[in-house]
Amino acid sequence: MKWLNKIRSKEEIPSTVSFDGIDTWLDMVSHSLFRCLSTKVDQLYVEIRDIRESLKQNTSGLQDAEPDENIPDSITKIGLLYRDRMVKHLYSITDKIAIPSQTDYKTVLSFYRETISNLEYPFGKSAKNIYCVRSLFPDEINEVIADLNRLSTALNQLITPIKGKESQVMHLEHVPEVVQAIKNLRAELEKEKENVLNQEEAGSALEKRIEREGKRLSMIEEGEEWMQFKELKTELSSVEEELNALESDLSKLFLPGNKALDLLKKQDETGRHTLTPEVRRAISSILSSPIRALGEDINESLIVIRNTIEGDPSILKDQKRDKTLKWIEYLVNADLSLLKRERDRLQSRIEEIKGMLSDLTILKERTELEHSIVSAKGQLTQLQEGMARSKRHIVSLEEELTEKKRFLLESLKGIAGKKIDVIYTSPNPTT
Repeated sequence: MKWLNKIRSKEEIPSTVSFDGIDTWLDMVSHSLFRCLSTKVDQLYVEIRDIRESLKQNTSGLQDAEPDENIPDSITKIGLLYRDRMVKHLYSITDKIAIPSQTDYKTVLSFYRETISNLEYPFGKSAKNIYCVRSLFPDEINEVIADLNRLSTALNQLITPIKGKESQVMHLEHVPEVVQAIKNLRAELEKEKENVLNQEEAGSALEKRIEREGKRLSMIEEGEEWMQFKELKTELSSVEEELNALESDLSKLFLPGNKALDLLKKQDETGRHTLTPEVRRAISSILSSPIRALGEDINESLIVIRNTIEGDPSILKDQKRDKTLKWIEYLVNADLSLLKRERDRLQSRIEEIKGMLSDLTILKERTELEHSIVSAKGQLTQLQEGMARSKRHIVSLEEELTEKKRFLLESLKGIAGKKIDVIYTSPNPTT
C-alpha cells in the first residue's frame, strides 16, 4: 500500500508550476505528502496536553513530598538540593509546552523540535544525584519519569508520518529560502540592468555633446575672427621679442661702466668722496635700471657724472678713469633718444595689440568650449568604467541566478519525486 500511495502522490503533484505560485504548490504538495497527518496529530495534541497536566501535578507532588526521617541527614541534604533543581526544570518543561492549533507538517515539526530540545533528562547526568533524589522520593520520581516517557513517546508518534520523508522535509524547508534568494537576485539584476541603461543614455548624451561642441570649436578655428586673433598673437610675440632684444642691447651698452659707477657710489656712501645729490641720483638711476633711465634725460646725467670724474682725478685711477670717460663719451654721442623712441614705439604697439585682443571674445568662447569638451570626456570615461563594472556584476548575478534556479529544480524534484518545470514571468525574459 505504501508504494501505491507514493504513486498516487506523484500523480497528484503538478509537473509545472509558475515561480510566483511556488508557495501554493508547496502547500498542496505537503498536504499530499502528509495527508494522514492532521487526524493523528489532533489526537496526539490532546494526549500531550493531558501528559503535560499530569506532569505538572506529579511535579507539584514531588515538590511537596517529605523525606523519610530515617534517611541520613547527609543524603537528605543532598537529595533535597537536587530535588529543588529537578522541580524547577520540570516546571520549565511544562511551561514551554505550548500546544499549537495548526496540524500542518511545518507546525508539527517545529513543535516537536522545540519540545524535544527542552525535554532533557531533569535528574542530571550524575548517577549519584539521581540516586540521592530517588532515595528520598522513589514513588514521586517514578510518576514523573513515567510522564516524561509518555511525553517522549507521544512526541515520537507525532512525527512518525514524517519519518522516512526527511529528504522531502529538508527540501520543503529550503525551497522558500531559495525562492527568496532568486527573487532578490532578479530584483538586483533588474536594478543593475536599469542602471546600465541609464548610464548608456547618459553616455550617448555626452557623446552627442562632445560631437556638437567639437563642431562648434572647428567652426571657430576656421572663422575670420579666430584668424585675426592668431595673427595678433603672432605679431604680439614678435614685437615682444623685439622689445626684449632692444632692452638686452641697452643693458649691454651700460654694462662696461657699471663697475666704475658702483665704485663712485660706494665712495660716496663711505664718505671718501662726497657726490652732489644730482650726481648721486644719476648714478643710482643708471645702476638700478638703464632701461628706466632712458625715460629721464640720461645724457644730462651722463654729462654730470663725466664732469665729476674729470673735476676730481682722485676719484678713479688713471686707467679706469680714462676707460670710464671714453665709455661716457660714447654713450653721449650715441643716439640714445632714437633707442628710447624705438622702445616707446614697441611698448605702444604691444599695448595696442593687447587691447585689440581683449576686445575679441573668440578666445573666451573657444576656451569655454575646450573646457566643456574636456569635462564631458572625463565624465564619459567615468560612465564607461561604471558600465563595465555593472556589466561584470550582471554576469556574476546571472551566473548565481542560474545556479539558484538549478538548485530550486533539484529541490522540487526531491520533494515531488519527479521533474518539475518552473515557469518564470518577468519583463526581462533573462531573469
